Amino acid sequence: MSPMWSELSFITAILLMVLVMGTALLILWLIFRGKIDLSQILNESDAKKASLSRFQFLLFTFVIAGLFLLLSIESGAFVNIPDSVLGLLGISAGSYAVSKGINSSADAKERAKTKDKTNKAGAG
Repeated sequence: MSPMWSELSFITAILLMVLVMGTALLILWLIFRGKIDLSQILNESDAKKASLSRFQFLLFTFVIAGLFLLLSIESGAFVNIPDSVLGLLGISAGSYAVSKGINSSADAKERAKTKDKTNKAGAG
């Protein structure tokens, strides 16, 4: 690689890092100011209990992203993420999506039951 491309890639990496860190700081500032509410981030839609699938997906994502960032900083270049790690992250995301679908289906059935009861009461 020529010195010009090496310098350009270094500048691009620095700019991307500044952009990512700036976005992270902005999000942290908005959380601190109360503009972003994280109190319900792990709760199910009924807000009565925490969701294991949401917690797993959140935890896996932050662990993998943190390790990727740490290894990339240590080596000075982006490292390859093994396919098995991406597969585990995909399984975690899939379990969250299935959980969300099951909850949506249960909510729709509950709304349909409530609607039927209302219609029967209005007809009688």
